[in-house]
Amino acid sequence: MSGLLRMIWMEPPVRAVILLTTLMVSTLVGGTAFLLYDLRQRELEYARAEIQSLSRILAEQTSRTLDGVSLALRGAQERLSDDIGQGFELDSYPVLALLKARTEGLPQYSSMFVLDPNGIVMNSSLLGRRPGFSVADQDYFAGLVPGGEKVLISQLYRRRFDGEWTFYLSARLVDGAGNFRGVVAAAVLVDYFESFYRRLDLRFGKQIQLINARGKLVASFPSHADSIDQPIGGLPTFPEMRERGTDETTIITEKVGGEKRFVAYHPVPQYPFLIGVAIDQEAALISLPMAARPIVIGAGAVAALILAASAGVVWSMRRRAVMARALQESDERLRQMVESVMDAIVTVDEDLCIVLFNKAAEQMFGVGAAEVIGTPFERLLAKAVRPGYRAMLGGHNENGALDRASMGRAETVGRHANGREFPADASFSTTFSRGKRFFTVVLRDLTERKKIETHLRESNRQLHELSTSLQNVREEERAGVAREMHDELGQLLTGIKLELSWLGGRLPGERADLQDKVGVIKGQLNQTIASVRRITYELRPLILDDLGLLAAISWLTDDFSRRTGVEVVLDIDGDEPERGGAEATTLFRLLQESLTNVTKYARATMVWISCRREGRNWRLTIRDDGVGFVLNPARKAGFGLVGMRERVRLLEGTFAIHSAPGEGTRIEATIPARG
Repeated sequence: MSGLLRMIWMEPPVRAVILLTTLMVSTLVGGTAFLLYDLRQRELEYARAEIQSLSRILAEQTSRTLDGVSLALRGAQERLSDDIGQGFELDSYPVLALLKARTEGLPQYSSMFVLDPNGIVMNSSLLGRRPGFSVADQDYFAGLVPGGEKVLISQLYRRRFDGEWTFYLSARLVDGAGNFRGVVAAAVLVDYFESFYRRLDLRFGKQIQLINARGKLVASFPSHADSIDQPIGGLPTFPEMRERGTDETTIITEKVGGEKRFVAYHPVPQYPFLIGVAIDQEAALISLPMAARPIVIGAGAVAALILAASAGVVWSMRRRAVMARALQESDERLRQMVESVMDAIVTVDEDLCIVLFNKAAEQMFGVGAAEVIGTPFERLLAKAVRPGYRAMLGGHNENGALDRASMGRAETVGRHANGREFPADASFSTTFSRGKRFFTVVLRDLTERKKIETHLRESNRQLHELSTSLQNVREEERAGVAREMHDELGQLLTGIKLELSWLGGRLPGERADLQDKVGVIKGQLNQTIASVRRITYELRPLILDDLGLLAAISWLTDDFSRRTGVEVVLDIDGDEPERGGAEATTLFRLLQESLTNVTKYARATMVWISCRREGRNWRLTIRDDGVGFVLNPARKAGFGLVGMRERVRLLEGTFAIHSAPGEGTRIEATIPARG
């Protein structure tokens, strides 16, 4: 180490800056690595939560789909078992009409058919009367011959006439004496579930499987036709999942081809099926490089600034990084507040008594279906909302004016069995069956949503405060950097120029080459000084703090006209905001960004600028005669306009843009005056 370097190293300020810079860079590298690791873990956790939620939703949807088939099947069973239905032969036209009526409007199953006691197909909504083949060996028939009242779900079969994979729901038919009369069955195509899965917006490589109680694949997305009815390895058993409850999702981690994969299994409520939703770890982390790139680039930029800036700038940048992380963590908390709920469905008859009460309604109101069937629905509502409920449903019931299916929705208040009242979103609809009117109420508990709304309002308030603080920190940093460049770097360059002039004046006259070299160096110094002055004023013109807003506007518009050749017309009065205050800074930044946009996009020849105080507000108007543009609220605005709008909003002002092609652009901003 030379003597000069040793002397510089021994200077305490220099040594402190070097040590502090080394410490900050090391801390920045470690923090970035930890943040990237933490981001990776969060992405994986989010992927697990997403497939868990998706498996639950698909299980509920599958249950509703099979409920529709089961309900239609039960309806056909009841019609064929009543006094009228028993009078029809199973191969008669009325039975065929009944089957076709039951299949209309329900895309989840392809056909409904009836079998005689020998397993012969007698009538089919798809094949017509007496197709003439036997299915006596199939489990959906053989399983009902001994007896039983439940709906039977079969294994997978290939339909003999078209080769489509199908499973069947079947119910037993008896005559008036209780003797076995046959079976009514509904065919559910596997392709229905696969087509439903194809319509979902499944991003990041998710896969879906529908698995039956035998552990065999029923349907999947992406579709694997060769794997249908084949065993699925690594499945949790149905008894294990039933012990945990139908609302419990099992998530397992497995390796496929050396790659880790997460699979969420959720049982379909009331039916012997599992929904499996899987995602590869590589797909779960597909957005990680995009999210990590700004972090790495930002860390590199901060490190470069730390190496080049003073201790004060380093600490300022560090504080901004801490605030940015706090903002990111707040956004992450908001993102994780998403919840899924089940809808409660209650159907009442013309007497407003309950005839249908599903499992979700039992959980919502805390009572079993057996306790409330046949009782008035209003007992489950708070006393304050009962008159409105009776007026709406009772009025429609009396005048019979409502023939459409939908009646609309409203917010109501439910009453739990323990006396607790809770808000609920209620959708009302009406249907007709056997000449009677039925009303269906779909309810969703809003208790959690109310809590979330309160939390969101508080989070938005905190974000607003954090944004204001970030804006102030950025202005302070820019002002500090500009002043240090102006006071220190500018003076040093000017001193070097004077010393170089002194040296040039003492060179021998015969050394013209040295004189020329000194002239070249002086020219480069002049360019450097001009660049430092320009960068300083772009960061924050010191004239804004020293002489005020009007002087800064005059300097900015003069510089703009000189650089661009665009004529500027100023309309300003003698009143101005406090020097260096938030109002002056915001008005100046709005004008600076507007002139930058004019330079980039407007192709204008003249700009009119007005800055005046109107009553209790400062009003800034910038208008140009440029090409203009189409204002499209649906299109995402640029960062410049977003920043301008945010600056004005932080001061509780108003911001508006008026533009049209060929008519130029006008920007208007109003900021409350504090003095």
